[in-house]
This record gives sequence, C-alpha cells and structure tokens, in this order.
Amino acid sequence: MELRPATGEDLGYLLGLARDPEVGPLLAPGAAFEERLEEMLAARAAEGEPFGLYVIESDGGEPLGGLALMLGSAHSRICNLRQLMVDPAARGRGVGTAAVRLACVRALVEHGYHRVQTETYGDNLTAHRLFERVGFVREGVRRSAYWRDHGWRDGVLYGILAGELK
Repeated sequence: MELRPATGEDLGYLLGLARDPEVGPLLAPGAAFEERLEEMLAARAAEGEPFGLYVIESDGGEPLGGLALMLGSAHSRICNLRQLMVDPAARGRGVGTAAVRLACVRALVEHGYHRVQTETYGDNLTAHRLFERVGFVREGVRRSAYWRDHGWRDGVLYGILAGELK
C-alpha cells in the first residue's frame, strides 16, 4: 500500500467518498467540503514538504481512500492529519492504520517534523483504536465542540511525537 499525492483527477473520487453515507458522518460537516479538498490539494505546491491531499492506494493502484497532511505550525514543526477517509469496501483490512502510519513516517521521519496531531469525534471508537494502534496519545477532549446530527459531539485530540512512532 502507498500514499500517492492526489491530483485534480482524484477530486471526484475523494468527493464521492466523502459523500458516502458510511464515510461522510465521520468527517467535519459543511457545504464547503469541496473547497477544503481543493485547498488541501493546493497545499501540495510547497516543495520539499509533506503537506497536501493524498490518495491511499493498494499495491495494484486501486484507490482505497484518502487523507490530508496540513501545516499546523512551521516554527514548532507540527503537522495536522485531517480528512482520513477509508473506502467502506476496504474496511477491516488495516488500510486506515497503514495509511496513518505511512503519513506519520512521511511527516516525522522523511521530513523531520516533531509532531503529528489529529482530532476525531468522541463517539468514533474505531478511529480512537486506529490512532492508538499507530502510537498516538490521547491528549484531551474538547467537550461538546461540534454540532452534528442535531446534537453536540466531543472532539478527542491525539498527538504523536517523532520518537513515539511504532
């Protein structure tokens, strides 16, 4: 499996995935999602940096999902992992875990970042287990931080430092 930098041709696939009823509810809501994906795609322009939108691909080139790495802080060498999407047909095969691990290797090892951080909904226990499997540490909860599906949801913060990657 690999993480391939997304191109404009991948936006249709990634938008379709984000609209999937099994994927969309796990992502931050909003009508501007297409604009956010385009912004993440444009972040790829920073030469020599790990930022941008990626497609998760099988060894045979089959798209299995997507994710984004975005700059959190240049001064503190922090990378944000966002928009992790695993195709429902590829779930249960370790795709998400492998993709997050590859993203962390790219940011922490290949590009020398100090930290990768992410946030997930408090009730997304699958994501909690995934991040903890990779070596992320649960760092806190933003209580009732997001209005989603007619109710408030917590945001759970996770982080991993360069020396903690399993």
